[in-house]
Amino acid sequence: MKKYEFVYEKLKQDILAGYLKRGEVLPSIRQSTELFGVSKTTIEHAYDRLILDGYIKSLPQKGYVVDINPHRLAHYQMQPASNENQDMRIKYDFRLNSVSLEAFDLKIWKRYMKEVFQDTKAMATYGDAQGEKRLRFALSDYAYHQRGVLSSEENILVGSSFQTLLYQFCSLCPKSLTIGMEEHVDSQVLYVFRSFGFKCVLFNSYSLIEDLETIEVDLLYINSSCFGPDFRYLDRETRDALIDISYRRNFLILEDDYNGELNYRSKPRHSLQGASPYDNVIYFGSFSRLLLPSLRLSYMVLNGAYLQRYLANKEKFGPTSSKFEQLALARYMEDGHMEKHLRKLKKEYAFKEQITRRILEKNFSNLIFKEVYFCYCIQIPHIDPNTLMKTCCRQEIALDPVENQTLSLSFASLKQNDLIEGLGLLVKILKR
Repeated sequence: MKKYEFVYEKLKQDILAGYLKRGEVLPSIRQSTELFGVSKTTIEHAYDRLILDGYIKSLPQKGYVVDINPHRLAHYQMQPASNENQDMRIKYDFRLNSVSLEAFDLKIWKRYMKEVFQDTKAMATYGDAQGEKRLRFALSDYAYHQRGVLSSEENILVGSSFQTLLYQFCSLCPKSLTIGMEEHVDSQVLYVFRSFGFKCVLFNSYSLIEDLETIEVDLLYINSSCFGPDFRYLDRETRDALIDISYRRNFLILEDDYNGELNYRSKPRHSLQGASPYDNVIYFGSFSRLLLPSLRLSYMVLNGAYLQRYLANKEKFGPTSSKFEQLALARYMEDGHMEKHLRKLKKEYAFKEQITRRILEKNFSNLIFKEVYFCYCIQIPHIDPNTLMKTCCRQEIALDPVENQTLSLSFASLKQNDLIEGLGLLVKILKR
């Protein structure tokens, strides 16, 4: 466990247990550094997270004060004992949903959240169902410079997640559609399409272009940043072929560009949407892994035809993401922090990927690298998954469940020393 996490968990549990009561002043930053024996930065990081999670607040000339909602506290104290604190024993977290928390400057984000909160006029009004206009302007500029997406703010819809936006898009579609997609499509995507009663045709990525010449589809869903069995960025030749055949065969492309801007190992590539001259691509972008998973913000860029369908039915939709977070993100992007954060992440993930690859290549063959998921996959056909999980738990190693005899290992959240130590321990366990 990281030092700031220990401080955070200790104070959080003291608050939830009632040892620290609402209105009670916490020790100052200086006092806490002496109390916990850690640095000032560690204490500040822990306090910032306690503020974001709603346990404390910062008051001018008073300091940090316990501010937990009484109903939340009562609800917690009524719950039976559970394994809620199991993650406190995790030192090496290789799970796919983990991200680099240290790379994200919580102080900067907290400052923008505070600015928005103080804007009483903005907070007193209902959010725009399409997304806050200020954020849509910022997204238009960002998507163009990072992914070559061509769009005005009018074509952009903001939502809480990719899946939420996909539901909105499907609600604008005709009732009877045939949708093509790769055979290893994400189960959440497939669920959305099937819940609307659409016919789903699964393609082999190796023969995708050839099959599209003969099989009729109305829409093609494609993950352009994680394509094919090797989970690589869509190459230029395939991209151009898809644009051409989409125009000739008259079908629309839904481009899921999940983490497309985080190309820390491969060369930057323009999106399908930006490369197409035909206005035949609907683009989806997300920030759940670029910022923090708890900041649920995604966006969709509609083409001309579907924009008109949306505007004709806009009053039937409501906002799906927080206006508060949207306005904070708009300010964050306008001041150039998104680009700075992106550069920092690319450098960090490139370094961690090299460490992970060197260690795994010495011990395993046939590695699969998923750049946008910050992970390597290894085949473990002769290892019992249950035994592996129990052994790793005793060694404070957290893993995602083994699927199809494949173990996925994310390097995103671990610091250099923990990454090396954790991989070393894991290799010994797998080699037994």
